[in-house]
Amino acid sequence: MRTANFSQILFDALQYSGNDRHNITAETFAQFRDFASARIREAWETIQWADVCRLVEFTTTTDANGVVSFSPATEADEILAVYTKNPQETTQAVQVPYQIYDSGSVRKIIIGNGIVSGWYLYRKDCITLEGELYSPTVVYYQGVQVYFDSGSGTGTYTPVLGKPHAGNFYTCTVVSTTVGQNPNTHPASWTKIEIPYIFSAFMAWGAAANWLVSEGQIQEAPVIEAKAKEVIEQEYDKFLNQQGQYGKLNITRTY
Repeated sequence: MRTANFSQILFDALQYSGNDRHNITAETFAQFRDFASARIREAWETIQWADVCRLVEFTTTTDANGVVSFSPATEADEILAVYTKNPQETTQAVQVPYQIYDSGSVRKIIIGNGIVSGWYLYRKDCITLEGELYSPTVVYYQGVQVYFDSGSGTGTYTPVLGKPHAGNFYTCTVVSTTVGQNPNTHPASWTKIEIPYIFSAFMAWGAAANWLVSEGQIQEAPVIEAKAKEVIEQEYDKFLNQQGQYGKLNITRTY
């Protein structure tokens, strides 16, 4: 999957909204981060983008009451379809009815009797952007998200002279770090939040529109909002017409 650096999305959003990308405060960063996070969910759930959807094989189990089910992947946010066979390999794949059972602690997909295995299509959990600027003097605990520039190896909103700039969000994956452990020095302790490239332009224009609304610039905001809609429609056109991705699966009514 092609990805985008959040720093470029941030810079574009600032420019589109008339802000100075060279003078970013913590307040401004938090505003545009939150706007961009809201916008990526909007785009993420628009259609069944190939970048965020997965087709996976399953094997069923039958409980004491004769209920046939399988457990979906942890990252599966929404189940979109269940098939008897892989629809990408055969035209004989049949889409079957299913029911999602979720007790809060147990989640499973219930299907009809007689099905031993098959394939299911799901959309991954949408990412959330919430991290604050990385500090080398802070101990970070598991699950905490930070914003870090891997180009300079520091926590900074703007480029460091003479070094590449790639600002992104990272989540701590260990119980706790020690002071100074960052995504560059201890990559095993951090997981980068990957932003699909197809959403980057929409996030930038959309965040700019949100900022204009928050500032009371009601006349300017619709123009920027229209541009945001235009760029996500362009991505949809590439997906549907230029790449023809729907066409590859239409024979089995996948979507």
